[in-house]
Amino acid sequence: MKRWRLVLLSVATAAFFGVTRGSLAGQMGTTEHALAAPGVTVVSGQTGGQVSLKVGAVLEVRLEANHTTGYSWIAAPVANPVLMRQGAAKYEEHASGGKAGVGGVEVWRFKAVKAGKQGLSFEYRRPWEKNTPPAKVATFSVTVE
Repeated sequence: MKRWRLVLLSVATAAFFGVTRGSLAGQMGTTEHALAAPGVTVVSGQTGGQVSLKVGAVLEVRLEANHTTGYSWIAAPVANPVLMRQGAAKYEEHASGGKAGVGGVEVWRFKAVKAGKQGLSFEYRRPWEKNTPPAKVATFSVTVE
């Protein structure tokens, strides 16, 4: 019986956080993904997204990309950051169904290390094209409390 109680408690907790995070996504203008780990705030490439985090929290940024075209997202450097990048960005391909060049998502993770405000800016570009404007830009305003 204790085992079932633990399972039900886990499901209820997951459901609560899923609903809470979904309602916050509507307030912040961001998109939440159900596959994120607990305690991780997920935002997608909606320009101008406002995000609030607590110190120690993790922010996951998911940006649509297609590496078969040579394009990738590049994060702009930040002076005196309140967020620290957690490793290199990872590329997750969409399910292709046997089709080539379908694309995917670049996943960037940041940890809130101190209180303050920081802008996150990403440019979607080919790294070898130096004097060409980016194909896309995604920006987020992050407040860490």
